[in-house]
Amino acid sequence: MSTIKTTAIVPNYNSSEFLAKSLQSLVNQTEPFTEIIVVDDGSTDQSLTLIDDFMKKYPLISLIKHETNQGVCAALNTGIAHATGDYIILCAADDWYHQDIVKYANQTSRQFPSVGLICGDAIVNRFDMRSTFRRMLSYKKNRLISPDEFKKIARRQYVGFNGGGGMFMHRESVLKAGLLYPQLRWHCDWLLYFVVALEQGIFYIDSVFVYINMRKEGYSEGKKNWKVQKQVIKDTLLLLEDRYSHLWNDFKKAALLPHYSIRYVPLFLKYPYARRFFSLSLMWKFIINNNIVIRIGRLFPYRIILGLRKLLRS
Repeated sequence: MSTIKTTAIVPNYNSSEFLAKSLQSLVNQTEPFTEIIVVDDGSTDQSLTLIDDFMKKYPLISLIKHETNQGVCAALNTGIAHATGDYIILCAADDWYHQDIVKYANQTSRQFPSVGLICGDAIVNRFDMRSTFRRMLSYKKNRLISPDEFKKIARRQYVGFNGGGGMFMHRESVLKAGLLYPQLRWHCDWLLYFVVALEQGIFYIDSVFVYINMRKEGYSEGKKNWKVQKQVIKDTLLLLEDRYSHLWNDFKKAALLPHYSIRYVPLFLKYPYARRFFSLSLMWKFIINNNIVIRIGRLFPYRIILGLRKLLRS
């Protein structure tokens, strides 16, 4: 049986309140990680003491320190640069992980050793919702989806992934894609996921991979800063045009963006590169993903929402 190496990368910045639970879930796997790399991004709390205690108990854990805070994307890039695994998983210090995710990755990668993403579901705990929900993906389960098939699926229905450790990525494919771009902020991982999926395909397992703790002060909530978020969308389009021009039409035909809002319409009318990306499919996504529709949608089970997304091609 071939040996598949797996690396968990955990960026941390002042998350000592949650980090122990996250690390414990990673070391408690039914099949162990090859390595767990913690990248501390200049923490000033008790994180380093906690990490040191874990390293003494679990030799597979290593620490890389940033002397100053450089941001999540930079911390993840540092971890990727030092990883040796065939497959890597980008974790979050305030999330935790199902005990069988390495087993799932090993089983799949032995059968399909070059698949880009091995992804699964998430249990999400949102600060603004009364109960958790299971965020399922919309793909056919337990089968390889080639790049061409993924492109066709993306054009006809909603597609997405669970970030924060909801998938393993083929490391060489990540390096080829160019790592994470800090200017995309909370959406930097989104672009990487889709580039790898479009180039190397995916394998979806309908099992929970990650338990996501969406806190009000969490990094991803920064997208509510409209001025910054608008710049992030502009930078996404510029990167697609410059770095991933070979995938521009695939993103455009599927109307793939990390975030949708009717408020983006003036941006897409103003800038030439944005006008080239604009389409009726994108306009439709802007309309049905406005805040009112989203708030109404949260009243229903996620399985129903997923079905409606497929029906509405959202």
